[in-house]
Amino acid sequence: MSIINIIKSSPLFYELFDKEVDAIIENCNVMSLEEGQKVFAENDEGDEIFIILTGACSVQKSGLNLVNLGKGDLFGEMVLLDERRRTADVVASTYTDILVLSYGNIFNLYKKNPRVFSILILNLSRLLAKRLKDTSEQIKGLRKLEKIAS
Repeated sequence: MSIINIIKSSPLFYELFDKEVDAIIENCNVMSLEEGQKVFAENDEGDEIFIILTGACSVQKSGLNLVNLGKGDLFGEMVLLDERRRTADVVASTYTDILVLSYGNIFNLYKKNPRVFSILILNLSRLLAKRLKDTSEQIKGLRKLEKIAS
């Protein structure tokens, strides 16, 4: 799968035309990390969101691995909801290339192209709702295990 196809397959860009995605990413940068390097640390301030192009990362909190991320996964999206402090560490698990999208690039669409901006925010809402649902299911599973163990 090509890099551009990885980007365009991100849930953030669902329902957007190729030319609209191209316009969003044309001013983005790519960050390359070696295994063990941090993308960011908990409590860091930031205004970027990230899409993994190659490689993998892990989300860690207090030394615990919370989730593994791979090619095409989006993270750091809470910055779009005005949460500027990072809530966990994100560390490269292998050599990793990451597309870096700035808050400004996305919010400039509010005036330039309100339709695209609205779709991005809707997609972000869907992504966060799915993550919340998945987390709720994990908590239910842990509670069942806890009842069995006690």
